[in-house]
Amino acid sequence: MLFDAHTHLNYAEFSEAERAERAQEIAESDVDFIIDVGDSVASSKQAIKDAADYPWCYAAVGLHPDQAMIVTNADVEAIRELAGAPKVQAIGEIGLDFYYGKDSRDEQVELFRKQIRLANELRMPMMIHTRDADGLTKDILLEEGAFSEERKSWFPLRPDENGEMISDARVQLHCYSGSLELAREYVKLGATFSIGGPLTFKNARKTVEVLKGIPLEYIMSETDAPFLAPEPKRGRANRSPYIEYTVRRMALLKSLDYEEAARITSTNARRFFNIDSDR
Repeated sequence: MLFDAHTHLNYAEFSEAERAERAQEIAESDVDFIIDVGDSVASSKQAIKDAADYPWCYAAVGLHPDQAMIVTNADVEAIRELAGAPKVQAIGEIGLDFYYGKDSRDEQVELFRKQIRLANELRMPMMIHTRDADGLTKDILLEEGAFSEERKSWFPLRPDENGEMISDARVQLHCYSGSLELAREYVKLGATFSIGGPLTFKNARKTVEVLKGIPLEYIMSETDAPFLAPEPKRGRANRSPYIEYTVRRMALLKSLDYEEAARITSTNARRFFNIDSDR
């Protein structure tokens, strides 16, 4: 019933026993599917392994902006090769992060552009990380054709909140924390948002505004586990089954039944990542 559209079962600091424990928790929970997201070559390889090991796990491969100062062209080529592995559904997570990485701005931009081009070349969905870089992130996505009519033509149409079929750029704004105004611009461009635990925080004014102001047809749910655990688990290591708290908050804010919010967000994610199988 639930879909964790961005998580890190591949987290490098997990021991194999810890990873197996978390996988068992997912298998026994109401989480039907996860996207295990790469942020380096090594974690992308682990995501592919996890996807091979577990039927409910799918992978994304990519280089996080915090890799920008150490990444090589060989790493980008490795991501290109890994993208062809079974059950790899997207390029990600890629983007810009100027909260910690102000000194690597130029390198981040270059890496971001390369990976958008790779997603376009391979005609794959992309998962975007952006922090303290909202305007530039959008500008680069536009400049590199992430919302072009050609790119949209590669993917099936999707229904809007009125049931009308509209074009889809298959661009996910992961852990979206930007403004409602920007979110509405992204909707018009063909993007989808993935919202996690911060929606449940007491200081989540902007995220709440976005959730209320954007139709749920443009929203997926995520954990970003082991980070950003929702209330009432805040302060602990996040886990995929905790996604229930975020979806319950979505349902409350949207005046929907929990089951309906879970169904809509899961349907959105399955469409976005082209997952037709049943758990």
